[in-house]
Amino acid sequence: MKRIYTFLTMFMLALMPAMMTSCDTDDEYWWDDYYGDWYDDYNWYDDPFDHGNDQLVSMARTLNGTWTGNAKSDYKEDNGQWYEANFDVEFTFTQYTSYSCNGTGYETDSDDTGYSEVRRFKWYIDPRTGNINIEYIPSESRYLLDANGNSDTSGFFLGWSDKEKQDLFNGVMEGINVDEYITFDCERVTSRGTRALGSDSVQTTSQGKSYGKGFTLKRVENNVPKTLRRR
Repeated sequence: MKRIYTFLTMFMLALMPAMMTSCDTDDEYWWDDYYGDWYDDYNWYDDPFDHGNDQLVSMARTLNGTWTGNAKSDYKEDNGQWYEANFDVEFTFTQYTSYSCNGTGYETDSDDTGYSEVRRFKWYIDPRTGNINIEYIPSESRYLLDANGNSDTSGFFLGWSDKEKQDLFNGVMEGINVDEYITFDCERVTSRGTRALGSDSVQTTSQGKSYGKGFTLKRVENNVPKTLRRR
């Protein structure tokens, strides 16, 4: 009888760390369940989300910084006709914190005359899909960059290009609540490890990583007249 009691005691002691860990996990790591009830209620554009996995944080840190290049807007006017505008573009993405998968930014569009427009936006990377979502301020125009897209009208590539030996960011911003596709072809201006919003430290990312499946996206023509669509 004593032997059985000793065995049961040892068995319960062995279970205690597992039971305590289980309770802690339920309370502390609720964000690991990206299909939980909280997901649809989260304010992805405005509230810093600092609970992504390593892959998500690395992608956000890669996006963080300034990119410059060429862009083309295909858009539909009120008359139902589609038009095209080519312009020089510069994007700046800033994480809320060095661990956030969301943040703020601004886009600068320029034409051949030297005229420029600056548009502010908010952004987040969807932890379920890896898609990049952008909302412009104050128009509330929303666009999607599809992580699984790989065509002239969908997809993106973000990160190190072995062919070009540099960081690239190119793809298509698909209008969600506007009839527009913005195709862009950019390269990094700032070095990797640009500071996040309000951060005093620099968080670096590994050179060689890339994200998105848009490897065969057609690059934007550079030697064309640059005009701006007044948005």
